[in-house]
Amino acid sequence: MMQLKPFFVRIRKPWFEVRIFISLSIVAVVSLLSFLAFKNTPSILETAGKLAGLTSEQALFWGYFFVAFLILLASLLRMWAGSILTSKTVMTFKVQKSKFLISGPYRLIRHPIYFADLVAFAGFSLCLTPIGLLMPLLIRLHYSQLMNYEEGMLITEFGESYKEYANAVPAIWPRMRQITHFFNTPLNFKINYDGFRHNAQYLLFIPGLIVSAFTGKFIHAVLIGLPAVIDWAIIHTIIGVSGAPAGKPEEKIKRKRLSNSKVFKDILYAQCWEDPQMDRKAFQIKPGDHLLSITSSGCNALTFLLDNPERVTCLDMNRYQNYLLNLKIHTFKALTHHEILEFFGITTSSRRWELYDRIKPLLPQEQQLYWENKTGDINKGILHIGRYEKYMQLLKQIFRILIGRKIIGELFNTVTVEGRIELYQKKWDNLRWRIFCRIFLSRTFASLFFDKAFYRYLEPSFSFRTYYKSAVKRAITELPVVQNYFLAYILLGNYFKENFPPYLREENYETIRKRVDRIEMVTSGCMEYFRSVPSDTITQFNFTNIFEWMSPQEFEQLLIEAIRIGKDGAILTYRNHLVTRNRPESLDTQLIPKLKLSEELHNKDLSFIYKAYVIEQVKKL
Repeated sequence: MMQLKPFFVRIRKPWFEVRIFISLSIVAVVSLLSFLAFKNTPSILETAGKLAGLTSEQALFWGYFFVAFLILLASLLRMWAGSILTSKTVMTFKVQKSKFLISGPYRLIRHPIYFADLVAFAGFSLCLTPIGLLMPLLIRLHYSQLMNYEEGMLITEFGESYKEYANAVPAIWPRMRQITHFFNTPLNFKINYDGFRHNAQYLLFIPGLIVSAFTGKFIHAVLIGLPAVIDWAIIHTIIGVSGAPAGKPEEKIKRKRLSNSKVFKDILYAQCWEDPQMDRKAFQIKPGDHLLSITSSGCNALTFLLDNPERVTCLDMNRYQNYLLNLKIHTFKALTHHEILEFFGITTSSRRWELYDRIKPLLPQEQQLYWENKTGDINKGILHIGRYEKYMQLLKQIFRILIGRKIIGELFNTVTVEGRIELYQKKWDNLRWRIFCRIFLSRTFASLFFDKAFYRYLEPSFSFRTYYKSAVKRAITELPVVQNYFLAYILLGNYFKENFPPYLREENYETIRKRVDRIEMVTSGCMEYFRSVPSDTITQFNFTNIFEWMSPQEFEQLLIEAIRIGKDGAILTYRNHLVTRNRPESLDTQLIPKLKLSEELHNKDLSFIYKAYVIEQVKKL
């Protein structure tokens, strides 16, 4: 038994390449058995008719019309799917991997052509003796091998994109949810000549079955329908052998495989945890500027639109962060300001999925499929769905238990710095708080939620407890609490009253809505993308804290590329969270630190978790 699976895996490729001959052989063998070995046995249609109280003639008359209807449906589905894929994709003897399409029937099931065949063969089997039931059964087993082989090749080629599609759409048997969504959206049904010409092998069986309904003999349907099958088999063989156009070798598409790290498995951040007001003051954005920003959740990129840049390029290795930003962009196109607050989860709502249905048509189909599998997240509000936000929600519950709702509420109602210092010393900084810091603000606890890559370049002696305890004290006693939406989210689980991030404030809604098309998204690593950018292109770089993920050598090489693609005078900003990064001495004549401004802005940083804010300016030699 241990050898069976490897055997089937080994033969899948040749099996796929001769699939048409296997299908025809199954049909031929089962049909001959029915006609010759069981020629005196009533057909399934006759047997079913007898159970329904019909005569043999009546059962065959109505049964053949019913089968003709099934063949018509199967033919239309096959031709529709074939019109989308084209004959060179459907009929080649090799899996075509240049693209995968998810329009039309491919939104309902992943293999509509195979499903159409099963419907047709199930119809044919009804016209045979009971041995005919082997036909759809054997065809289904045959197609299982084909689907496994095809999907293995597509996953190898398209990776996470195809996995998302496979998770959202069933292989061959449609689910009720897919059926509901399928018929609630425009079908875009169309059949072109290519789809008709190369997928009409069953069509002549329809008039043949109508003739059989009146003669009572299935052989008439076979004789009338067989020429279309023979024509299709010949054309299939010609196209299958030729494959791609003559003289053009198959192109091998090389795709960089993303890390297996948890960081790239789903949405890590649902909102930005860097204060955009610091970057806006550092950048001094002007019309005509081209700003590059790490996407994260896109909140800050949307905020930068307030300063009227010509273009904002958002870059992230995690495709799901770009999915989230694209969703946010289209909320501004589809929803009012109040509806955005509802949809994001800032204000209460029982209709978030209804709001999403208005945004959905604006999204690419790949992203629609991703969000279709996120019903719970949509209903929760998209500001709460990141892994980091889930960690914050857990901390909020623990804060409420150890610190107390009353003290937290009192904090947000204490206006003066002196009052908050007294509250911290007398009510906050107690034994429970110190125990909390030791356990829940530790590297061990955080590692349960975040990948170890976060801490790869961190000194082993670094104390999480001391660092975060000091950061919280600063947020409570030094920074303005009521205006601090970062602190509010951590302690309250949402923003405090009307103090929203700049991009979500009502007075900024119209400006951002008019400018969202200036944002472009790139799913790539920085170095890979930078090498594709012409010199002297970017005027501002918002690197957040990505340099902490890099070795010193990688950090230096990326800065060299940033200097090349940056314009003279371009501004770079980045944060030091746990790992310290500053431009190396080798670049001290090309990157000029703005130390005074960096310190001044860091002292006002509402996102209190960063230990340093770095501003450096490009100086071309």
